[in-house]
Amino acid sequence: MSLSPSVQQSQTTLAQFAGMESPSLATSTQQEEVKAALLALAQVTDYQMFGILAETCDQAVAALRVYTQAFGYEMPATWQPIAGPTYLKFNPNLGSCHTDRYTGDHRGVLISFQSATEEEMTQIYGHFPLDLFAA
Repeated sequence: MSLSPSVQQSQTTLAQFAGMESPSLATSTQQEEVKAALLALAQVTDYQMFGILAETCDQAVAALRVYTQAFGYEMPATWQPIAGPTYLKFNPNLGSCHTDRYTGDHRGVLISFQSATEEEMTQIYGHFPLDLFAA
């Protein structure tokens, strides 16, 4: 399958988020471009998984709420609240939501795009701002 130009452009836009250090999204134009690229890839992949690194569990859940809404997923019904810095993983394909303590310095959202048929579409991007889709 050849990738459409919009998908190729989305992958190019998001390539800067494929490493450990992500650029800042200082302008609303940059934020809108990244949001459009994320949602374009979501349309051509089977599903996405979300990994959220936040200062608190409440922050992680708030980020998950806006990301699930943006990507068209139902918010999970349950998760285990924890104290302190939090790693939250949500797999909408399985309906699973897992929380754990996080001791690293990174904060943000990792998105793993999953495709059963197109290996070049299976990719992890991030760290995106916790509030990228909040506005």
